[in-house]
Amino acid sequence: MRALAVLLLALCVACGRGDDRPDVLVIVADSLAASHVSSHGHARPTTPCFDTFAARHVRLAEASAAAAWTLPSVASLFTSQLQEVHGARDDELRLRDDLPTLAERFRDAGWSTHAIVQTPVLGSRTGVDRGFATYEVLDFSLASFERALALARQALDAPQAPHLVYLHVAPPHMPYQAPPPFRGRFSADSQALAHVDGSIASARAVHRARLAPDHPAVARLAALYDEHIAFVDARLGELVDALQARATPRPLVVVWTSDHGEAFMEHGEQGHNSSVYEEMLHVPLAVAAPGLGARVESTPVSLLDLAPTLLELCDLPALPQAAGRSLVPLLRNEPFDANRALLASSRHYETKPERWQVAVRSGRFKLHAWPALGRSELRDLELDPGERDDCGSAHPDMRARLEREVEHLQRELATTLDRGELSESDRRTLRELGYADDER
Repeated sequence: MRALAVLLLALCVACGRGDDRPDVLVIVADSLAASHVSSHGHARPTTPCFDTFAARHVRLAEASAAAAWTLPSVASLFTSQLQEVHGARDDELRLRDDLPTLAERFRDAGWSTHAIVQTPVLGSRTGVDRGFATYEVLDFSLASFERALALARQALDAPQAPHLVYLHVAPPHMPYQAPPPFRGRFSADSQALAHVDGSIASARAVHRARLAPDHPAVARLAALYDEHIAFVDARLGELVDALQARATPRPLVVVWTSDHGEAFMEHGEQGHNSSVYEEMLHVPLAVAAPGLGARVESTPVSLLDLAPTLLELCDLPALPQAAGRSLVPLLRNEPFDANRALLASSRHYETKPERWQVAVRSGRFKLHAWPALGRSELRDLELDPGERDDCGSAHPDMRARLEREVEHLQRELATTLDRGELSESDRRTLRELGYADDER
């Protein structure tokens, strides 16, 4: 019965809209922090291609990931739910089967759905593959990166239409080792610190030493990271330019973003996965779609909003469980609630709940909470972008309002958790990438 209903829905949509249904490309560059993007004010010219793309379309300057590491963030993107609800919040946990996904919505409406993910963190054991007709998992190598770009182009150039393609590339995730001619572009003046080579081992050494953000070793690591960003920016820019220049009548919707940011000791941490400070949550986001103008939007938004947005742009049914909100009114410069509460969280340590952190943002204010410790601090991101001062005593009503959001999230924690099979090879790979590091 369900199969018949799905077929009828697909036929209705196809008949009703014809060939004007758009191709959709969702690009996620792993670990790309907004603070290292040129159009977000970074001093180095790291992202000329993203900046050009964003200038031609809508750049959402205050976008946040829903989690500080890949698996729960991507699962949140596809379900529009927080990791505490969708369940995919640790390496051996998988997405709840009862939550519909963005890919399932597109598949059921007749889109050809393809995912190319260049990270073993998103293996099929996680359940994130639900709804994709093809789901290619690649390793972190440069050859696999080039293969990922080629597969995305191939999927979108296929004659049958329309297509949903999710492209998740590894760079600029550690190791920060860009190929020539990008290698050395920003780090050439720090060769005396050549032992800080951008490898995961060297990044871990910086973290363990608890160096200050302005320490030369941290600065070199950040320069190597910026070179990696410049590399992935150039290659993704080539892909997007080629796709937007296609000789095809099919419209194209493009989302260009990241799954989380990257820290360089701003608050005593290097990398991601461990906190909800802005360096780990603030991500670049730009959206191209037919009929949208070109502008910069400063209203805070979440990656939880992407699934509702894409579904509305393509006239598809909403996800019933969505915690996010469609950004279509905002993209069209129509009235939108700029002060709603946006939640995000760090790694949900099942055995170390004291490390769980929750962020709740409303406009310029952001609550940083440690629920298991009964501790919270309120920040004013306009006056205190470095998140150093607790302004809760000056804004008690805002603190109380956002603390209630944290209490509600604690009540919503999913108690039935599905486990995915994690092979010894998977465990070894995750350890090599730092995801099983007890220091985190």
